[in-house]
Amino acid sequence: MLNGDTNLKLDSGLQQLEEWADNARQAQKNQVYKALFAITDGTVGRNYGVLADKEDPNAHFVLVREDLVIKVNYPDRGSFGISYIGPLEGAPGISLAFQAL
Repeated sequence: MLNGDTNLKLDSGLQQLEEWADNARQAQKNQVYKALFAITDGTVGRNYGVLADKEDPNAHFVLVREDLVIKVNYPDRGSFGISYIGPLEGAPGISLAFQAL
């Protein structure tokens, strides 16, 4: 993600994304899809706040907006997965990530 890798493939979390999108407003969906595209093309670190997950070295939090975060993991260099989409305060492990700043 932060190393500029491009053409990453979403390999897990699509069902979670669809379930979240069922209840999200269109503006939120547009912002999340834009952030996910930034992950795939390697620009997420330039365009969004990104925090390392202190509990999982292969995971990061992408701060989409002040009240919305995506937690993604990177199982290998060519792919990523979504492990959480939702409010900042509900993101698992986010408090440790902020404490490390």
